[in-house]
Amino acid sequence: MDLQALRYFRIVAREGSFSKAAQTLCYAQSNLSTKIRQLEEEVGTPLFYRHAYGVTLTEKGETLLSYADQLFRLLLEAENAVKEDGTAKGTLSVGAMESAAITFLPELLAEYYRAHPRVSLDVRTGVSEVLLRGVLDYTLDGAFVAGATGHADLASCPVRRERLALFSSASFRAGTPLSMLLAGPILVLPHGCSYRRILERWVSEAQIFSERAVTFDSIGALLASASAGLGATLLPESIATAYTAAKTLTPHPVPEPYAWADISFVWRKDRFMDSTLQSFIGLVRAANRSGTGESRNP
Repeated sequence: MDLQALRYFRIVAREGSFSKAAQTLCYAQSNLSTKIRQLEEEVGTPLFYRHAYGVTLTEKGETLLSYADQLFRLLLEAENAVKEDGTAKGTLSVGAMESAAITFLPELLAEYYRAHPRVSLDVRTGVSEVLLRGVLDYTLDGAFVAGATGHADLASCPVRRERLALFSSASFRAGTPLSMLLAGPILVLPHGCSYRRILERWVSEAQIFSERAVTFDSIGALLASASAGLGATLLPESIATAYTAAKTLTPHPVPEPYAWADISFVWRKDRFMDSTLQSFIGLVRAANRSGTGESRNP
């Protein structure tokens, strides 16, 4: 099977049309169509449905695309392995929950960059579930996530334990019953967030059912809304120190087993471990051993 034809096939699949793919490749559309038709003849099945709006993959096309993506990833890893000289360089793509990205991660990134200035850092934030998916599909080199990370294809190292608190506006004093704190909506991050999952499990098992949830894609907006009295939210204590110091938020204790979130750094077991990723994992492990990555221990 011709690698060039597979490359063209992947670009057509990504662009969703022969004309857009031809523009991307700076290649004649008629020649591109011929290449794909020859590939379809070689594999003995249509790979695309052609329609007025472009093309979509057939079931067999989806299968071939999955294998083609793996093939080109392995080719890139082979090239990187040959070029590996023990120096951290290139791009390191790191995923992180927003709470991590604004608390302990900046110090780690600054230390890493001082030691490895030839590395370009690409930091992407999201909820744990999305970040795990990014690591599994090779779009992230690794990610900081909360909760269980026992996937068979993933390796991980512990980073810290986060003590959680339920935050409400300052109009609620310490000791306010949970039923009163949750009389209004709960304020949460999108589905896939570990803190949201813990809060939903807590209120369900306590048989206290909040009337609704308000979903935010920003912790800053969520905390500001909690301060304004919109509702209560569950987050790490470390994320809201400025609000609690200014007495615009009241933290309320969380009972076991809902009071802690374990943060880990995860990466794929089967990916090529170049010096860039190895050195970052080494830094994360060193921070954990020295205690600089810890929040509060039970």
